[in-house]
Amino acid sequence: MMEGDSRDRVRIKTDGPCVEQTLDGLERGDRGKPMPRGALEAIRTQAANVLGSIVEAYSSYVAVGEVGAEGIHRASSAPPRRDRCPTGLLYGRVQSGKTAAMIVTSALAIDNGFRVIVVLTSNNLKLVRQTADRFAELDGPLIYSSLDSAAGTYAWDRDRGVIQRWMGERGAVFVCAKEDGHLESLIRFLQSVGAADFPALILDDEADHATPDTRVAQRSRAQARGKALPGYSTTFRLVVENDQVPGLSLREALSHNVFLQVTATPYGLLLQNLTNPLRPAFTRLLHPGQGYTGGEVFFASAGETASPPLVYVDEAEADLLRDEPAEAPQWLQRSLAFFLFAATAHRLSSGAPPRYGYKYLCHTSEKQHVHRRLSELILRYVDGFSSQLASDPSAALARDEVSWALDQLKETLPELPESAAMVNELVRYLPRRGMLVVNSEQGADLKFESRYNFLVGGNILGRGLTIDDLLVTYYLRQARVSQMDTMHQHARMYGYRQHLMPWTRVFLPQTLALRFRQIHESEHGLRELLGDEANGGAIPVEVAGDLRPTRSNILDIGSISAYRPGQQVYPVEPIHDPRELGDSVQLIDRLLADRLGGRPEPNRFVQIELSLAKALIDMVAVGEDDGDWESPAILRVLEATASRYASKAYLYVRDFSRTRTTLSQGAISGDEQEAAREKNAPVLFLFRGTKGKPWKADIWYPTVVFPRDMPAIVFNRDE
Repeated sequence: MMEGDSRDRVRIKTDGPCVEQTLDGLERGDRGKPMPRGALEAIRTQAANVLGSIVEAYSSYVAVGEVGAEGIHRASSAPPRRDRCPTGLLYGRVQSGKTAAMIVTSALAIDNGFRVIVVLTSNNLKLVRQTADRFAELDGPLIYSSLDSAAGTYAWDRDRGVIQRWMGERGAVFVCAKEDGHLESLIRFLQSVGAADFPALILDDEADHATPDTRVAQRSRAQARGKALPGYSTTFRLVVENDQVPGLSLREALSHNVFLQVTATPYGLLLQNLTNPLRPAFTRLLHPGQGYTGGEVFFASAGETASPPLVYVDEAEADLLRDEPAEAPQWLQRSLAFFLFAATAHRLSSGAPPRYGYKYLCHTSEKQHVHRRLSELILRYVDGFSSQLASDPSAALARDEVSWALDQLKETLPELPESAAMVNELVRYLPRRGMLVVNSEQGADLKFESRYNFLVGGNILGRGLTIDDLLVTYYLRQARVSQMDTMHQHARMYGYRQHLMPWTRVFLPQTLALRFRQIHESEHGLRELLGDEANGGAIPVEVAGDLRPTRSNILDIGSISAYRPGQQVYPVEPIHDPRELGDSVQLIDRLLADRLGGRPEPNRFVQIELSLAKALIDMVAVGEDDGDWESPAILRVLEATASRYASKAYLYVRDFSRTRTTLSQGAISGDEQEAAREKNAPVLFLFRGTKGKPWKADIWYPTVVFPRDMPAIVFNRDE
């Protein structure tokens, strides 16, 4: 149920013709791999929960009675019930099946009265094609894509009459790249065919990537300096709100809509101001299905030593590659040798290769000339090894990197196929290896060979692109300023790969493995904090190591704050006016008596349940604008880090007197702060002030000291 709305949930239909026929087609594999019915039913269950939130948001924010099982399936001309249409967030995991969930959610939306569905996707040919092909699996609505254009005319323009005739009965789906020409064409088309007469659902895939306004920080600085404010960035303008041509945006053209953001990296969205139309009003978690392997499989155990599926690469190898060596350095050779024998061993044990062969991914840089050079190094090694295998197999098998690769493979596959069988397989098929350089220069139209495929690339490999049957990842990408969302999206090794894990390895330096582990821990904490359904509120984001959560240009820098490891946080001006204190002091006294048998012994750290610390923080009286102290943010940070400290905290109580009522440096001593920082949990200091010293009434004054090993936490204080 939406916040502030006490009505019963709007009933939705979960077995309508569109979803039933779509699920049947997915099960048969009409346009792709057949999917098990059990997995599809699990997706339907989650999609129904997502649609429930969408319909509730529509009814609360937009209009009552237009969508749902009993909806009229048309939109009135009345403005939305609230100031604007709602935004939601579908928070999935990297390569966890978000597209399938979007398809089934769209099918349910059609069955429940949404008649216009727009799917926004990254402006990359391969990703647009991949998304458009998948959404063609919907059975019932008309389906169009921004790829379907000829001589400057889009397919939706050519089918204008068909769309106008059937949109109200069957619905229409438009898959559109986030590119200004495509977006403007679609907006003008929707306006011309009366699409605003129907309830709309806009699905923004990889919503944190291109849609946010990249001039938010610039506008924040200009406002602080009293200067003219810059306009919105182009994609934001055409998707959300057009400040140059009013009405020329998707959300304005489809005046009765729900905007659902879909991503595995929502940090930049959750850190927006509450007034930003991209700040989600509700969040739904998308849980992966059986066989998914994410950070908990690849990086949770990353530490001083590596164990499968991780292999630590010498930290200096990246420098060697920058020197443009004539041949592949040691760990690149080892990763290639491992891939060749792992793929061959899997083929011999399984009986048949995957439909599009096995994949090796090399990701070391975003620079195109580096991609070309690496592809040459890889082919030089692979082709040379192929020739040696054919002419002198004994010498080829005796190579150092081959011996290492076979020993490494035996750690997870003790019984390997016979060497002769693997050599025969490699000699026969390796000459037909596939090399794909995937970047904006080469494009991303991937055509794979039947056995061995090598992919080299950068940013295009880092978001949205699904790489089936990926066995080996060689990852050395080091950015000058690394962002959590960008690096997390580089985890192309994640996915439904449980059946391939014995043959799978990730080659990377230890420092990068530890960063991926920190990102995984941050993601885990954020998902736990949000729960299956979250509405509004301050959302703290853990920052992994020295990374930043997202690009700074999309955030209002005046509203972003952070709590750091070991930081003490305190109010600047203690509340001591009896009228402002109310009964807060008496309530804290009573709570301490009920939970601890009275006030704890002073000047010592007492371990308590985190729930008690949160209750005390919630009760203590503080001012509205009190320095770094933000009670709601502190409470959410404590929630976000609770699992790290077994839901424990420490309480430290002592008396408190001062000569002045303003505390520029807080109340704790340096020794107390150092002792608190070393505790393995957050510490709440409660200082008891006595009336007249110099307070107008007895008071409790709080300070929180975060543990030294706590990650930095970023949050938006515009709540």
